[in-house]
Amino acid sequence: MLYSRYEVHTFKRVLKYLLGVIIILWAIVTFVMGYFYIVSTGTQISKKWGTFVEGIFNQVSYLPYLRSDEQSTFYQSFLFGSCVDLYETDEEGNYLPDLCEISSEDDKVYQVSLTGEAFWNDGMPVSIDDVFFTYDEIIRQNKWGIASLSAWANVSVALENGAIKVEFPISSPNNATFFTQYILPKHSIANASLEEYRNTFSLAPVYAGCASIVAQTKDINSLIFDLSKCEDTHLGYYQLKTYQNFEEFEFTFRNGGGSIVDVYQSPYTMPEYSKQNMLSSQLMGVFFNTNSDKVKVRLRRSLGGLINSQFFTGSYQQFIRKYQGEVLSYYLTDGENVGEFINRVSLSSDDINTQDLQDSWAKELPTEMSINGVDRKFTFFTQKFDGAKNLEIKFSNEFENIKITGPDGSIYTPPNYKKADKKLNYKLTMDSNIKVGSNQFTISGYIKGKTYTIASIDIYVFEALSPQQQEENQRKLNVLFYSEPSSIFVAQQLREIFRSAGILENFIFEEVFNPEELEGKLLMGTYDIYIGSVELGSRSDILALFNTEEALQNPSRYRNPILTSLIRQYTRAPLNNTLWEINNVLAQDMPLVLLGRTYTAVQMKDKIAKEVFSGVVDMYAYEWRHEIYANYALVHNTVLNPQETFDRSNFFHFIKDNLSGSGSTSWDLGRFSRIFNKQENTPDFLLELEKNEDTTAVRPFNELVQPANTPVSEEEEESSQEESAS
Repeated sequence: MLYSRYEVHTFKRVLKYLLGVIIILWAIVTFVMGYFYIVSTGTQISKKWGTFVEGIFNQVSYLPYLRSDEQSTFYQSFLFGSCVDLYETDEEGNYLPDLCEISSEDDKVYQVSLTGEAFWNDGMPVSIDDVFFTYDEIIRQNKWGIASLSAWANVSVALENGAIKVEFPISSPNNATFFTQYILPKHSIANASLEEYRNTFSLAPVYAGCASIVAQTKDINSLIFDLSKCEDTHLGYYQLKTYQNFEEFEFTFRNGGGSIVDVYQSPYTMPEYSKQNMLSSQLMGVFFNTNSDKVKVRLRRSLGGLINSQFFTGSYQQFIRKYQGEVLSYYLTDGENVGEFINRVSLSSDDINTQDLQDSWAKELPTEMSINGVDRKFTFFTQKFDGAKNLEIKFSNEFENIKITGPDGSIYTPPNYKKADKKLNYKLTMDSNIKVGSNQFTISGYIKGKTYTIASIDIYVFEALSPQQQEENQRKLNVLFYSEPSSIFVAQQLREIFRSAGILENFIFEEVFNPEELEGKLLMGTYDIYIGSVELGSRSDILALFNTEEALQNPSRYRNPILTSLIRQYTRAPLNNTLWEINNVLAQDMPLVLLGRTYTAVQMKDKIAKEVFSGVVDMYAYEWRHEIYANYALVHNTVLNPQETFDRSNFFHFIKDNLSGSGSTSWDLGRFSRIFNKQENTPDFLLELEKNEDTTAVRPFNELVQPANTPVSEEEEESSQEESAS
């Protein structure tokens, strides 16, 4: 009897437990279902709030004219205005007014007047004198000697009866881009030197934009713009998070398990990000140096036709959007006769020589090198040398110990290595730890007992070229290009084209790794062919290439009075017969082959890519930041609609649709979890977000955002962001 009572008692306990579980599950399901039902009947609205974070790996400037890259130009728009808005156009592509009204009857002479009242942040009104000062002294006279402004030296600027008259050398719709330059305050910098503008003015800039710079002390590697007074965006703050390079960002990402960065510009995609290809303002081409005595007209025609007929194969779309413009689209040959115009002596067939190594993207052995991160690969070459060479190796991480394994298996351990120094000196001794031929070195590091392969280094040593070989090299065509992905791809394509045509032996490909060195070679003209891109904005006509003698803008150094006359005719009246004459002149002389627009790879969080850029094609790189600024919201609030919520038929339809799996509202339990784990913004009816006041101390800030020298952890990132802006 007692046993029977025990069974009954146990059964009741189990029944109560099961009933309690059922009630709890029912309550949870009811709450979740109710939440999604309320959300489905409510209206989602964007709320002005949150901090958008962009990761950058280079220097930028929020002061106009110090830097004119796409990044800096966008950040400058937060603080400074221009006569017309760079980012806003009408249906016909004309710029919309910002600070001024501009008008012209011939696209050559423009009248400029102020649109209305605007004020600098020190209380002074923006005046027509500010516009004239900027256009005349800063741009036309180029009082600070800024190279990018030299293109406007021939513009005439005059102040007449409270308005400004701007006249350009030739008539062109592209002249309107001049008025997108940012206006500076004359009363603040009228007598300032470039250094005073760069340093003194940057500490307390006078600006007329809606944004302001957040003064903060915790994160010296961040620059934050307060957008709370900007009515054309839903973002509360825009933060620039600076890294020394992509490797530092990758290191902090891997070790921190993620990143607060919403978007960064790089060809390398990290988890949680998706790549969007944006058209850049750079136009890629193969430019023949018309001043070189090696590339005569007939050879240029033949090479141009050969490249045009065979280049667009394989994976070129990953690097270039093919040029399909009307100008420079006519070729007299497909390059079948190229062999008739090349008569050079090929290199000797030594097993190892400079040309072979340069073709395989090796670099000349330096005296010092830096290794960022681990698992890196380097390839160098050098001529045989007497005695020893010292190689200084720097590391981005603090390794407790370092070992270098030589080609013969010998292990070198630096005797005086200190991890805080993050560098060592390694001596290469000929016929001892390095010999003629291929030499492979492996560098290993140790942190807390764990071994890391820091880098593998291949060094090729070859005998010096004989005087005869050097003379043969001088007779070859020098192909110059900069070490960046698009140019490297074009160089690879040309190698294959020339190899198939049997003329590869007549070319030497010279890869340049330093921008200053590249500029020097272009200015000196020490090349026969240049693979590279020229800056040509999305609204600029290709004919602008031939209106300047600047080597950086016209690497072909091609000038033709007949062509210049035809271009002026065409800009005044774009007739087909004039266009045919232009193309015929260019086909006869063949100064260059236009390949197409290059891409800028932008990596963004999946949510941004889906909400802002889904279905977007052919967007220019200068536009994507403004697209996010204007159309993206970090916070969406749900406003209740009682009439819809308490409609019985709506509720039954909601239950029916979701149980059948055909409803538009999904039971996104993942989203429900993210909300209650503070990973997604909570709707208004569950939680009202309140703005936290910034309490950080004011500090002087440098005008240039400098890359950091030490890695910053993700915990420090999150802490600094929370203390700088909510």
